[in-house]
Amino acid sequence: MPARKLAKTDVQIQALRRYVLAQCVAITSSIDTIPPEMILQEMREAWLRELRQAVGALVLVVERLTDGPTAAAQP
Repeated sequence: MPARKLAKTDVQIQALRRYVLAQCVAITSSIDTIPPEMILQEMREAWLRELRQAVGALVLVVERLTDGPTAAAQP
């Protein structure tokens, strides 16, 4: 079971990486084609809030992995 769980987690992380990178490229492209004056302040704040929440979720995963037994065993 542990090997299967490790393989599943690896697949999930790789899928997340590809998805996040693809979405970042798409979002950047979209933002670059919108005149800044067309983005209402409320929308800008909402987008920033959503992006910060997404980053926060990723930070939790990174911290969990960093605090794992492998990280603790390293000098």
